[in-house]
Amino acid sequence: MRDELPLDGRDTTDVMTFDLALCRERARARDLTDEDLAALTGIPTADWDKRLNPRTLSAAALFALARALDTDPASLLHEGGPTRRPQPPAGKAPYATVLHAALLQTGRVHPDDLASALQWPAHRLQRAAGALAVQLEQQAGPHRLVHTDTTLHLAVQPGLLTAEQQQNLHEGGHTAASLSPGEAIALTGLLHAAAHGVPHAVPAEQLPRLAGRGLLAPFGGEPAPHPDVLFALGLTDHPLPAVFPPAGGGVPHAAAAGTPPPAGGDGR
Repeated sequence: MRDELPLDGRDTTDVMTFDLALCRERARARDLTDEDLAALTGIPTADWDKRLNPRTLSAAALFALARALDTDPASLLHEGGPTRRPQPPAGKAPYATVLHAALLQTGRVHPDDLASALQWPAHRLQRAAGALAVQLEQQAGPHRLVHTDTTLHLAVQPGLLTAEQQQNLHEGGHTAASLSPGEAIALTGLLHAAAHGVPHAVPAEQLPRLAGRGLLAPFGGEPAPHPDVLFALGLTDHPLPAVFPPAGGGVPHAAAAGTPPPAGGDGR
């Protein structure tokens, strides 16, 4: 800020920095969009971390921003590093925050598995999930929490993407939810059993979780990988919409076909 004196009369542009966390917090409270903030500062919000500093923002723009945020201009500046709140040490953050971080890292997961991984009792996970769901509902961010008996994951808030945008993303390809190591081992075992005609060795207690994740064929009978999984692996020609049970009942043709036999035909 070179067009007016610093707030306390001293040249502190080398040590003062914007309190970006406070700016964003106040903007959410005032329902200011990124476009509003960019118009006030002349700096796109995506560039704030690099460009929003006392050297690049005029005093006039600072005062306009402070008025829009309903706060004192001096409160937007502080001495020291780029953030006003130190990050809590690992494992010391609020449980809802820890849960949010875990879901960002792991994706879709069974609640029991997540509680075990976090070394939490089930009631703590339940409370953290409830608190996180409320927080996400109150924020303007893209995440919403999906919590059922068999899955816990973050979903995109409905209505953010238009139908055309969603179709474009689908046609352009997107990354599917990754499998956990246990899920990958179970599916590999089922593929091996189907290829060699041997009984599967997947523990019975894992089957409900695999079914809840949509990884097992929905036709009953012996557990088998979902036709969509086989299609994704290039083992069938069609995903589920093109697969249906025969008119007389029984096993669907794709499920019966299962996995192509190994090269050589004898499994060796």
